[in-house]
Amino acid sequence: MQRSARSYVLAVQGIFLSTLQLLGCSHERPKGALGGDAAVGAADVGPDGPWQLGVEIPAEEQKAGDPELGRRILLNGGYMACGIPAKLLNNPLAMGTIGSAFGPTSGGQTMQGREGKNRDMPYGQNVFITESGAEVININCLMCHAGSFNGELIVGLGTADADFTGGFGGGTAGIPALSPALTSLLGLNEAETEQLNMMITRSAVLGPETVMRTVGQNPAEAMAILLMTHHELDTLAWSDEEVIPFEVFDEDGQLIEHPVMPSDPPPWWRAKKKHALFYNGMARGDHRGTMALATSLCVDDVEEAKRIDEMFLHMQAYITTLQAPLYPFEIDSELADKGKVFYTRDCAGCHGTYGDSDEQDTYPNLLFPLDVIQTDPIVANGGVKHAPQMVKWYNKSFYGQITRMVVDDPFPGYMAPPLDGIWATGPFLHNGSVPTIELVLNSKARPKYWKRVDYDSANFDQEALGWPFQATGSQADALFTDKKHIYDSTQWGQSIKGHTFGDHLTDSERRALLEYLKTL
Repeated sequence: MQRSARSYVLAVQGIFLSTLQLLGCSHERPKGALGGDAAVGAADVGPDGPWQLGVEIPAEEQKAGDPELGRRILLNGGYMACGIPAKLLNNPLAMGTIGSAFGPTSGGQTMQGREGKNRDMPYGQNVFITESGAEVININCLMCHAGSFNGELIVGLGTADADFTGGFGGGTAGIPALSPALTSLLGLNEAETEQLNMMITRSAVLGPETVMRTVGQNPAEAMAILLMTHHELDTLAWSDEEVIPFEVFDEDGQLIEHPVMPSDPPPWWRAKKKHALFYNGMARGDHRGTMALATSLCVDDVEEAKRIDEMFLHMQAYITTLQAPLYPFEIDSELADKGKVFYTRDCAGCHGTYGDSDEQDTYPNLLFPLDVIQTDPIVANGGVKHAPQMVKWYNKSFYGQITRMVVDDPFPGYMAPPLDGIWATGPFLHNGSVPTIELVLNSKARPKYWKRVDYDSANFDQEALGWPFQATGSQADALFTDKKHIYDSTQWGQSIKGHTFGDHLTDSERRALLEYLKTL
């Protein structure tokens, strides 16, 4: 039986909701708690420690862009290339469902610095004109790369409360394109109809493989693979059918059905210090190539990819100007001074040193082998064991000519990240498996199963530095209403193991070190 226009709109609402969730200079630090002479310097780092086992990833040239233009593009631009026709927000046939999916223009959290209609849009959505002349709305990068801390929106802070437990597309795989009769009832012209049907059909093919187990987990790893499997290698033409199979293998080489590869979005302000992006340091060369790939849902040819790449040239330049926020609560300066000693002894060799400004900071850009860091190996081994065919595809593609994927040079492993603003970036480790920094520094106390007390960004544990949580039973045994809020470390890719480098600290030493980390 043919559905009505209203029924179709209701059916694709889940696609729109999930789409919204998916798409992401010198800084003077106040002398504050530590005073001008208390910063850790590179010369203070001891000769012995795990940093001796790391290998430095060398710097590569980054093509220069215009940071101010990049900011304008990020907040207002059409780098997503397609979207939902803007007129559907107020179409009576939609019965308010499209408007609710996007957030009403008078509601949702807005932000300063936006232009035109974007002034009134929620910060994670852009209104723009497509190349075909249709006015559309789509998500932007801030949906994954802006987060709230203590109630304040911070650009570049990874989103820690997005709900992808329904996957991209909200279970609407298989919804067909709308017929001309239905799009006519919706008041859409030819260009707008093309945009809506493009969003419906392309979003629908991505749903099942992007389902996350827990609120806060991000499907970036799966999305990158999926986008590649639906683009022709040489032309980048989109195909609703897989061009190459979406296949992920386990450690024994066996195919995994519906693999879940959770990730925790890292803060953008780290990027300017890192010679290679991602937790495993595999993105080498100019950083912008992988950023452009993430928005390639509506890319149909290399010329379109080049047009969007030009935008990311400037957006990347803007990202390099972002700074970590300053700790908003009181700091015990005497205790922090004591903690500096332990940081210098145990942490600075891997994570770098911090002065009163960026120019005084150091960061060693060290990659560590898995047997040293011992955290969950899935991401490090992703391009070696689990999906090596996708690395080959990417490196031969347009995007690979800008940013190479290097997964085993000199070995699969993880980079020790810069720690600017580390206190704001919970949950911790690359898979978001640890709720507080205190537990990062005490691996034996990490809970096997846990859930956040709530998702209020003002509810912060100033002692443990992280989100208040409670230990729970297993996710499998939980009530249906609780399942998606429980982090289960027994699942593939979700181990809480590794980074045992703080286990030797006494309680008082750990307390002092945590106080020092507040100053970074």
